[in-house]
Amino acid sequence: MKRFEIGSRVSEPTYGLGSVLAIEDAFIRIQFDDNTARKFLISLAKLAPSSEPAPAGRARARKRKTAGAATKKKATKKAAKKTAKAKPEA
Repeated sequence: MKRFEIGSRVSEPTYGLGSVLAIEDAFIRIQFDDNTARKFLISLAKLAPSSEPAPAGRARARKRKTAGAATKKKATKKAAKKTAKAKPEA
């Protein structure tokens, strides 16, 4: 049985290259380069050590809109409607 340490790079035939996240009793958890984490039974997994480095990093996700901005827009629209109704049209 091969022993791997946390952080070491491994290769799995189906999923490719990844980094060891955790080793728990008879299981090993691997974070693959496509950002999926999978758990394998060590005795059945076909893992091989890899010398290929981890990818540099992934592109950051878009910044999410905050709830405050949405609420502020709604409040502004309501205020505009109220002022439009309050002004008598000639």
